[in-house]
Amino acid sequence: MNIAQTDRIINADIAEVWDKVCFYEEVKTRPNWFLRWTLPLPVRTVGDHKTVGTLCRCEYGNNQYIMKRITKSVHNAALEFSVTEASEQFQRHLALKGGSIYLESLRDGRTLVSMATSYEPKGSGNVVRHLIVDHIIRSMHRFVMGDMANSIRHARKTQPASC
Repeated sequence: MNIAQTDRIINADIAEVWDKVCFYEEVKTRPNWFLRWTLPLPVRTVGDHKTVGTLCRCEYGNNQYIMKRITKSVHNAALEFSVTEASEQFQRHLALKGGSIYLESLRDGRTLVSMATSYEPKGSGNVVRHLIVDHIIRSMHRFVMGDMANSIRHARKTQPASC
């Protein structure tokens, strides 16, 4: 099994970051051209993505979907899921197995976010294909973490000033 992992430090405390943890399918910002070219366009997630045992249906354009079961949820710390089913688009070249989002509070008040996606390639073991898939997944991770950071900045700007 292969695991693509991406880390990012977000300039916010762990509680603010936990409130913004989400899946790719929940990001409101339009994905960049690379993600639109390589992945189906995300539409929405149906289901509670932070409760253990919950089954979430992550929907994409062209009737594509991924079913994710939440396997671990630790407030302000960790979210893990397994992929129980996926539409043909996602199963053609690889089998998605699961993923995780871990948060770690840093001494300076910022938060380290680590996202990982596990998958198994289908077909012959092609090193170039593995590198391309890994790059696509890491790009998706960076996009989601960037949206989390932007959501926190936006929320701070729109909060009323305190006296």
